[in-house]
Amino acid sequence: MIRTSAAARTEAAPGAGVLRCRNCCLGPLCLPAGVQPAEVALLDGVVDTRRELAEGEVLVEEGAPLRALWVVRSGSLKAETRWGRRAQVVAFHLPGELAGWDAVAGGRHRTTIRALEPSTLCMVRYQRLMGLGDRIPRLHRRLLSMLSGAAHRDWVVSAVGPGAHAEARVLAFLVNLAERLAAAGLSTDEVRLGMSRDDIASYLGLAPETVSRAMVRVGQLDGLEVRRRRVRFHDLEALRAALRAAAAS
Repeated sequence: MIRTSAAARTEAAPGAGVLRCRNCCLGPLCLPAGVQPAEVALLDGVVDTRRELAEGEVLVEEGAPLRALWVVRSGSLKAETRWGRRAQVVAFHLPGELAGWDAVAGGRHRTTIRALEPSTLCMVRYQRLMGLGDRIPRLHRRLLSMLSGAAHRDWVVSAVGPGAHAEARVLAFLVNLAERLAAAGLSTDEVRLGMSRDDIASYLGLAPETVSRAMVRVGQLDGLEVRRRRVRFHDLEALRAALRAAAAS
């Protein structure tokens, strides 16, 4: 979510695209609790490449067959589907989160996934992962947990309800965002949003100008500061309380 000044795409040195789960800073998020060194070595054979995306670059197109899942290492992505001529944003993927999971049920991706900013991903071959799940049952349970978490993240925002006023929906989005970044071990002191106001509006089912006005108003709450794409979270607990009050009104 915090845009870096690195080039959109860099040429990797020989072997630089090979990832090792045992050395990854995101290991606690991806790996099941109690995983043994020998099991991690098996995982190294499943996570076989690193993928770098430039801002706006497509990771996978809607309708493509399921071949891999991806874990976001840095940057952020959006998943969108088309309704006629209109694109609808249905999810955002942040560091430590799983992308491409929408294809697990039917074998084909239901969304187009695109980088919101320069992003780095781990690519996990799906069939290899499923085969490894038979040998490491706790890995299979961890995958189910990650899939469940992905669905829950979107439910948290939608649970505010389409009838809630715009400020409540925008606040729910920002609180959810902060909690996800904190879960990945990232600072929420100052966050630069990778997504545009148009992306947020599409995701929340609001007009872009409505989102802009709501951002100004929620930025006046204690515990939150909003300046264009920069957001500072000073007191998450106060924001959760404000969200509960807004959702109940």
